[in-house]
Amino acid sequence: MDDVTKNNMDDLPFGFRPLPVDDGLRERNWKAVEDAIRAREAIRMGDGNGRRRGIRLIRVFAAAACVAALGFGLWWIGAHTGSPQYVQQKTAYGEMKTIVLPDSSVVILNSNSSLRIPEQWADESGRHVWLEGEAYFQVNKQPVTAAKFVVHTRQVDVEVLGTKFNINTRRQRAVVALEEGKVRLSMHGNDSAILVKKAPVIMRPGQVVVVNSAQEASINEEKLVASHSSWTRHEFHFDHTRLDEVARLVEDTYGYRMQMEDSVAMGAFMVSGDIRVRNVEEMAKVLEASSGYVMRIEERTIFVRYH
Repeated sequence: MDDVTKNNMDDLPFGFRPLPVDDGLRERNWKAVEDAIRAREAIRMGDGNGRRRGIRLIRVFAAAACVAALGFGLWWIGAHTGSPQYVQQKTAYGEMKTIVLPDSSVVILNSNSSLRIPEQWADESGRHVWLEGEAYFQVNKQPVTAAKFVVHTRQVDVEVLGTKFNINTRRQRAVVALEEGKVRLSMHGNDSAILVKKAPVIMRPGQVVVVNSAQEASINEEKLVASHSSWTRHEFHFDHTRLDEVARLVEDTYGYRMQMEDSVAMGAFMVSGDIRVRNVEEMAKVLEASSGYVMRIEERTIFVRYH
């Protein structure tokens, strides 16, 4: 699993287990039927009072039998055609989580993100997960079944054969950065492609595809494509990045806003270099040391002012 630390997923209830019909309930059901037969016989042989009691007994037993049959029917429908169940993994601001899927594929979930996983993991129907936020995937190939792996997001579906890639779905857009292998992009499972309407889009390693809120896409070649997943190592890469863009990153990752205390615009300052920080306090100190700005943290806000 490369540099990834395996997370304990034993608590995930993978596998749907229908509840069997209780043996005691089945026995009581048969007893109700037998008593109803005896009650009917009492009606035929007895007086008027016995006939009335027998009719009431038949109604009670019939109702009990219907309830038992209805319960069995609901169980049978749920066991054979029930709706799929899911497990959801979520992270808070400033938190990362490593998830090992049943096929041994690894997902590193970034802060303020969620991943929905089916409890019943069936290779024959494909391996499907649903992402909101950002995650890094290391997907294992299935040489025997060749089951596809699909990451569903609001903007785009990413179909994988076996690869390493990063997906960021924040701020009404999707950014897919491919490090290894191949992925196929489509709009929510449709065969129509994003970039070329008449053919599917197959990404190559080193490519980054950005899909905006209007479902307009662009594709770029990047030498530093792995920088998109540097957050998995608590690292951030800046290349003449404006401070207002850094502010959006800080808000998405830690849940803290950056606010200027004077008339200087955030866009007037550029940040370059690689930094390694583990929390918002370290991020503010590094930015302060490299920018010439004074940064003060108060009530989930980083107040920024010039010296």
